[in-house]
Amino acid sequence: MYDPWFVWAVIGVACVGLEMLLPGFVIFFFGMGALATSLCSLLGFVANAMWLQIALFVVFSIMSLVLLRKRFTRIFEGTVFNPSKASGAEEGTGESAEVVEEIKAGRDGRIRFRGTTWKARSDGGDFPAGSMVRIVSRDGMTYVVTGGNV
Repeated sequence: MYDPWFVWAVIGVACVGLEMLLPGFVIFFFGMGALATSLCSLLGFVANAMWLQIALFVVFSIMSLVLLRKRFTRIFEGTVFNPSKASGAEEGTGESAEVVEEIKAGRDGRIRFRGTTWKARSDGGDFPAGSMVRIVSRDGMTYVVTGGNV
């Protein structure tokens, strides 16, 4: 059987690695929590108490998520070292996109933008598949779009 510190370290590295495949930038912080728990598991009394390891994992994960997510997001987006990326030009604001799945008010659809499809939300109108829309903003992984002068 493996030592608890090793198991937590493998879980932490796996979570950090999964962040490269999944969008959202959340799993990384669970990986950080697992790695911190791994270090604590080197202490004998922590290694012998599974409930304490799980409690430490939850506490470390939530703390890292709450305290570090905003700072790390700026670093990984590249806006700390390249302020021009923070201007919104990278988000596609003002650019046009093709609707590939109907977008209705109150219901998300999909657009094709820069060679891939993205979830999109209307700022008020309905847009059938095949129509062109203009990107107004971006909310996480969802683009907000409008019609008009496309």
